Amino acid sequence: DISKVVLCGGSARIPKLQQMIRELFPNVDLLNSIPPDEVIPIGAAIEAGILLGREQVFSDDNMLSVECSAKDILVKALDQSGTDKFLVVFPSGTPLPARRQHTLEAPGKISSVCLELYESLEKGPVKEDERFAQIVLQDLDVKAEGLHHILTILTMKRDGSLHVTCTDQDTGKSEAITVDVAS
Repeated sequence: DISKVVLCGGSARIPKLQQMIRELFPNVDLLNSIPPDEVIPIGAAIEAGILLGREQVFSDDNMLSVECSAKDILVKALDQSGTDKFLVVFPSGTPLPARRQHTLEAPGKISSVCLELYESLEKGPVKEDERFAQIVLQDLDVKAEGLHHILTILTMKRDGSLHVTCTDQDTGKSEAITVDVAS
């Protein structure tokens, strides 16, 4: 039985690959709190310590405390068929601070785009009541053909606050919000 999957290597950053692995192993924990490029070197260092006869590879003195996100942070987007889909932007356990950048597409015939942000503790369908913020990019130039390309930059700070900027790449129009941590 497989209960955990560790992603390693630069290709593990590809969202489509992560989605395919989640679909292939729906009931496992997908461990990606360590940057995928560092998984193999860290494992090799631990194994080298064991081979050298060290009884305890990590002592409490060498442990490092790192702030990380407690929940998955997701963005609601539309796929090409117009169906809602959720993209995990910051998986739970992501070391903070962290920054993600995505380009989202929207039909050119609309004049505004609403980006909704959700948080979730559970794997599976996201519920509407898990939405914690939204940002609306208005007054976009309506196009007869083509798509709007919206550059979305999400920055989660060490204190857990989230800054989101959406920019229409054709016109340069942008909106930004900051979601502070509840006290």
